[in-house]
Amino acid sequence: MEVNIKILLVLLLTVSLSQAEDFDTFLQDAIKKSPYLKANSLNIDRAQEQASLTTRYKNPSLRLVTSNFSEDKKSDTLGYAVGLTQPLRLWGLSDAREGLANAQKGEASSFVQLNRANFVKRLSLLFVKYKKVQEDKKLAKLALNISKKIAAISKSRFKNGTITQAKYIQAKVDVKRGKNFLNKVDIISLESYYSLLGFSGISDEVALDSAYEFHLSANHSGINSASVAFTKSKQKRAEAQAELNSHKIEWVTAFGKFEKEPTQSIARIGVNIPLAVFNRKTQEKQIAKLQVKTSKLIAQNQINAITKSLKKLDISINALNVLEQSTQELLESQNELLLMYENGYKIANINLIELQMIKNQMIKTKAELINIQTKREQNIIEHNFLTGEYNE
Repeated sequence: MEVNIKILLVLLLTVSLSQAEDFDTFLQDAIKKSPYLKANSLNIDRAQEQASLTTRYKNPSLRLVTSNFSEDKKSDTLGYAVGLTQPLRLWGLSDAREGLANAQKGEASSFVQLNRANFVKRLSLLFVKYKKVQEDKKLAKLALNISKKIAAISKSRFKNGTITQAKYIQAKVDVKRGKNFLNKVDIISLESYYSLLGFSGISDEVALDSAYEFHLSANHSGINSASVAFTKSKQKRAEAQAELNSHKIEWVTAFGKFEKEPTQSIARIGVNIPLAVFNRKTQEKQIAKLQVKTSKLIAQNQINAITKSLKKLDISINALNVLEQSTQELLESQNELLLMYENGYKIANINLIELQMIKNQMIKTKAELINIQTKREQNIIEHNFLTGEYNE
């Protein structure tokens, strides 16, 4: 199993670091190639067709009739009638239907934008997870190298008779523990890489530069969330539907008819006008009004929630910056202490247990620093999403 993992890792590193893509390049490539985003963009085409369906006219109808006017039905005394009917849209309905069609297209466009923003956000979070694992791998290698150094010193001291065999074995066990942990991190690294690649929709394997850093968008405090924009587009569609439903009668039917009988010819033209007696669209108008009101309330609730979320994220990011600085200072002190203990252990002034304890404390602090940096970047991504940085 270990050999297979190492082979996979070698394959992933066949592309040199100088050719590794940064996240911006990888993201743009994913946006172009993602089947999910391609399918998502088809919503705009569908909305265009739906808009055409909303504004199109009804088809005319043709009626053909032949009649026999002979009493014995043996004569060739025949007649015929031809009728043509055409539904006509009332004045003002064209603008209302055009408004609804535009609102439908706007809603589809906002939906596509929301899905794109969510895609960029999710891909960014997966990259941060991948980046964290790469840092964890570096930390695991660092811990293993320190354990190997301690084991080498222990071996020398054991040969010199300054420590017991048990201490030397303990140092070797610590090396094996480090190797085992590194193998586990290698597996997690592969999983995070293929999760990232699988979500991106990119079929080719690419080398990624994990040194990329996320920063707050230039629109640091503005709210331009794609989710709010989508809710507002639904509100506009509801308003357009309400405007259309305010017309009790939408269509009248014009007709023309010509009848040819043996003794006379008759031509008729007229209009069928529906009477809004029982169906006055009262329910439709009320439903549309409720939809408009609902959309307004949802949009306002989203804005309030986003405002609070942005404030919380700002506070969290600032606090994490402070915590990162203090953790970095602690780490530097622990590194200095570890070096001093390593030198002391070489000359038998320091106990092995004390040295390993200092090493473990340093590794723990380094792991905490990685977690702090990861959490900060996750918060930055969420912040950028809410302020509209990932909108198209």
